[in-house]
Amino acid sequence: MACMDAINMRYGRNTVHVASQGFQQKFAMRREFLSPQYTTRLSDIPRIQC
Repeated sequence: MACMDAINMRYGRNTVHVASQGFQQKFAMRREFLSPQYTTRLSDIPRIQC
């Protein structure tokens, strides 16, 4: 923590922080482009025969 405090004092507040501090999501995925989940079950994987 002392190292993080030193970096933040030198380069500005919140330059580095712990991962559990969180973040704000700046985008949202468009659901119409969501891919179908073919590999969630083995029976859902398409079979190809030659």
